[in-house]
Amino acid sequence: MIDRLFDFFEHLISDEIPEEDAAEAIALAAASLMMEVARSDNDKQEIELKKIGAILRDNFSVNPSTVNALLASASDRVEAAHDLYQFTQLINDNYSYQDKEALILSMWEVAYADGRIEAIEDHIIRRVAGLVHIAHADFIRLKIQARET
Repeated sequence: MIDRLFDFFEHLISDEIPEEDAAEAIALAAASLMMEVARSDNDKQEIELKKIGAILRDNFSVNPSTVNALLASASDRVEAAHDLYQFTQLINDNYSYQDKEALILSMWEVAYADGRIEAIEDHIIRRVAGLVHIAHADFIRLKIQARET
């Protein structure tokens, strides 16, 4: 499955790709963005990884038996990436504004999982929010919402 995701992600979404593969690629892109937050402070904690796994299971219907493989794949993708555009382009092409808000909220939840927000985590989420065209007021609202949960 992971090899299929890698192949798919290299070509992005086209009309020829089955819907289930598209959903897997979108989950990988979202997981990669959340992984970028988790690793950004050079302290990828187990609690942050568990939070990403829970989000993938709950919000992306990822099978619990494949969560760890998806997390490993996302980590590899983030390590190899030169920028965030390859991930955000897929999100922009396939997500509604509400879906994008849910992704930004999830990123904030990952950042807050260890009980504190580092400046670099805030910066990464702010950058992603800009790349997926989230209004600043919504960015702030989602940050507050994540902090209060």
